[in-house]
Amino acid sequence: MNQEYTLFNNLQRPVWIFDIDNKKIIWANEKSLPLWEAKSLSELTNRDLSFDMSAAVEATLIDYKATFARGKTIKTWWSFTPHEVLKKYLCIFSGIPLSDGRIGMLVEVLANETTLRRDLAFSECSNLALLFNQSGQLVSTNAAFSHQFGECVNDLASFLGDIAQARQLLENAQQNRIVDQKLLCWTGQRHLWFHIEGKWLEEQQQLLLQLTNISPEREKLRQAKYNSEHDFLTGLMNRRGISSAIKISHHTKQPYSLLFLDLDGFKMINDTYGHAVGDRLLRAVSIRLRQVIQHRGLLARFGGDEFLIHVERRNITTPCAFAKEVITALNKPFHLKEVGELSIGCTVGTTNYPEDAQDIDTLVTQADMAMHRAKLRGRNCCHHFSPDMADALYRKMILRHHLTLALNANAFELYYQPIVDLKKAKLKGFEALIRWNDDDLGQISPAEFIPLAEETGQIVPLGQWILKTACRQLAEWKKKYDHSFIMSVNLSRAQLQTGLVQSVKACLDAYQIDPKQLALELTESTMLQDYSDAKQCLTELAELGIELYLDDFGTGYSSLSQLQDLPI
Repeated sequence: MNQEYTLFNNLQRPVWIFDIDNKKIIWANEKSLPLWEAKSLSELTNRDLSFDMSAAVEATLIDYKATFARGKTIKTWWSFTPHEVLKKYLCIFSGIPLSDGRIGMLVEVLANETTLRRDLAFSECSNLALLFNQSGQLVSTNAAFSHQFGECVNDLASFLGDIAQARQLLENAQQNRIVDQKLLCWTGQRHLWFHIEGKWLEEQQQLLLQLTNISPEREKLRQAKYNSEHDFLTGLMNRRGISSAIKISHHTKQPYSLLFLDLDGFKMINDTYGHAVGDRLLRAVSIRLRQVIQHRGLLARFGGDEFLIHVERRNITTPCAFAKEVITALNKPFHLKEVGELSIGCTVGTTNYPEDAQDIDTLVTQADMAMHRAKLRGRNCCHHFSPDMADALYRKMILRHHLTLALNANAFELYYQPIVDLKKAKLKGFEALIRWNDDDLGQISPAEFIPLAEETGQIVPLGQWILKTACRQLAEWKKKYDHSFIMSVNLSRAQLQTGLVQSVKACLDAYQIDPKQLALELTESTMLQDYSDAKQCLTELAELGIELYLDDFGTGYSSLSQLQDLPI
């Protein structure tokens, strides 16, 4: 007899058949046994349930039989006490034919009070909530979710957009009983980020998920990340952004070139027209560079007037050939409103991955070194990195360290080269020439350490030491030989900007030197760097009575009218 009821075994809810006349359960599925506190089906079917049944309940069941005969079902709460344990469940009662022709009662349990309270909380919860069965099919959504997104979810896989991810989430939930993840989900019209918290309901074999929309927070994080990796002025990637992008590209193992660009003449335009015009020019340069590069590579503003280009070598012929494209494009005049036509140049250094280096920091350093080597060759050109530049960089680093030590230890010397008046065959004075003989590095040429001192800013204290030492020597010679020699001292560009006039006055006063005994030499290129500042400083020095001389004339591009305007 029980075989005809086995189809009810597939139901996930407790189901049993009750013989109303004999007050016994004649069949039940496995889910019913725990509810009835029964160890087996035979134990349950052998129980006489009349002991727990009141006259009122008996009368109710007789009425139910009449209802079943009319083909109707009844949904109601039902209480019973197996082994004196009170239980109350929401059930559906329906009639079912028994083998002897009588009508029995099929009982299907929907929920107990705890489950109903949970379902009610699920429905009224202000958070977004979803309920899935053990196969990942949607069972229900609460009102909050339905109000926002409608009926957009069919199953967990479509909601997460990934079958494997849905399967993994279900497995983890069943094993760990809880879910706590931040995932990008599909809501029918768009993707949103949710903080998903949930738990596995063992009794119901269902997964309950509560969602918090964190898309606004994720967007803020995305925007913050974008801002940290992009240049505000030009919209290009910055140093951090392109470094991250290049590191990601390393996974492809595709050979590429880095081009380090420095704009020639930008500082003069910025100083002449102001920072607002300089910013507009940088934006225009960025647009033109984008047009040249197009889909072939990545572009970043590396800082100031420096740019970095990453280009896969399969997209170009050679790095320097591509650099010439860039240089040619930037050599064309820029037209800015209210300013007119502006012209700049571009110097480029290049290096190759993986031949020259494998890590981004080293590659950038190499391209930077190559760019500076190109500037030494005359600017507005390209130079490719070579290993000897790395040796030069290492020596430069060592020199920089020893230069600091030498300054602190007064390890420099002044040699005095005689200045002879050939017409009179008479000693006129001396030119102070600095020399450096390092204990570890040996004799170091001024042509090597003076540019380094200028680059590091150490030229200012070094220049003051030269001036003071030369003036002191001049005073000693005057006292010893009772003769007024002329002392000639070379100036650097940095000294013209850092209180040179005051330093000269202090030395003249300290050693009682006639200003006419001091001569200062500067190069043409020194004046070209900051012409207006140089003119002001030199005018004040000339007014003191100091002789001024121009060295290396013709190496720069100053005009005769500019020279006539200076007190030299």
